[in-house]
Parts: sequence; structure tokens; C-alpha cells
Amino acid sequence: MPIRSRQQRLLKHVNAVGVASVQDLSRLYDVSEMTIRRDIDHLSRSRLLAKVKGGAQRLEESAKFHEAHLRARMKLNIAAKQRLAEKAATLVEHGDTLFLDGSTTIICLAEVLARLAKEITVITNSVLVALELAEARNIRLVSLGGLFDYETFSFSPMDEDDALKGYHVKKAFLSCTGLILAKGTYENAVFNMAVKRKAARSAKTVCLLVDAGKLEQRAFSLVLDIDEIDELVTEDVLTREQLDFLAGKNIRTYLVRSQT
Repeated sequence: MPIRSRQQRLLKHVNAVGVASVQDLSRLYDVSEMTIRRDIDHLSRSRLLAKVKGGAQRLEESAKFHEAHLRARMKLNIAAKQRLAEKAATLVEHGDTLFLDGSTTIICLAEVLARLAKEITVITNSVLVALELAEARNIRLVSLGGLFDYETFSFSPMDEDDALKGYHVKKAFLSCTGLILAKGTYENAVFNMAVKRKAARSAKTVCLLVDAGKLEQRAFSLVLDIDEIDELVTEDVLTREQLDFLAGKNIRTYLVRSQT
């Protein structure tokens, strides 16, 4: 079946049923799951359907779906994320220029920073981070524009080469879907990968916040190599071998109490 014909049928099917999984669509059109993911990516970029985790959804229902999905993610491991955020905030100094990504852990960090009296500049592509910092008069807030992604409530610059161009970022605070210590960070949200890479390469220091559930977990795509990480804030579940590995990579590791 020609690609365009398959994509048109896929779109018609998703519009009819409301939501469909990659696995179901793969069986329906007798093609690989990777082919279906590419079809969904294309139709999503064309704003013809909504890409969701594990499949696709009819566009007119996407906003409520993603809002509910985001609220659920915000509540996941919230206590651990808050402890990571409190620790990471101690690494921020008066006068710093920071980049904050749109991950739920970093949104917790923004909430903590908004309560502090430190005068800092924060650059972000996240709507939710911006909202957390909007009333903090001591924080100069710079927002990156571009295409809006409903899944992450953040923007991706139209021209990736212009992202953070001209900004001197002292520290980029990032999180991820998974972290393999021997490899690096992994993400499912393809939309924001380029922004995270650009932020990491523009910053003097890259600080990664990762709760225990993300350690040694792999996701869709490798985003940052482990050698691009300067600091790691995580829970105290690392083995001596893992700590020695990080020290050998010159990664400063800060541990917070794990949830009991």
C-alpha cells in the first residue's frame, strides 16, 4: 500500500475510533510498529491528529487528553521530585542565568526557585515553568517561542540553530525519561529533544535531576551522552560501583533520601 494512502486510511481510522495504539495500527495495516510511528509523527506534525504515548488520538480531543495526562505525570513520584528540586535549588547562586526544561521534575524546581530570594535569570521553553515563575519579581524570565507541543506544554523553536543563541547560560537543569549510566539520557517526547541538546551544549554546567524510577531505564531515543552531564541529583539508591563510575566521569553526584 502506498505511504500516502496508508496514512490517509490511518487518519480516517483514528478519527472514527478516537484513539488507537501503535500495536493495533501495525496489525491493521500489516506494517512494522516503526513505520506506524513515522506515519503518526508525520500526521502529528501536519496537525491532523494528536500523537500520544503509545499511539495516536483524534485531534479535537487532544487538549483535554494531554492536560489530564500531564496532571497524572505531575503526581507521579512527586515526593521524590520535590526532594530533588530542593537539593538542586541549593546549587543556584545569586546572579546565575539558568535554563529549565519542561519536565515535571524541573517544574518542581521552578516552584522552589520562585520561593527563594535569589536574583536570577531563567530561560525556558516550558509554559508551566514560566507560570511558576511569573510572579517572582526577583527572577528575570525569558521564554523561548516556536511550535507548541500539547504533550509537554512547551515550545520548540522553529529554527533549532537559533535556540538559546546569544544567551550565556551558566547552568542547564534538565530531567529525562530514562538514564542509562553507561550511555546517557533517553526521551520519549521527540518534540523537545533538540532543545535539550542545544541547552546542554550552550550551558557551562549541565545538571540532571533523576528520581530512582528512571535510573537504568531506556526510552525511545538517546538525547545526551553521559559525558555531557556535569552534575547529577538523584536518590540515594546508587551502588558503590555506580558512584565510582560517575566519579570517573567527573560527574558531581548529589544524593537525596529515597522514599521509604
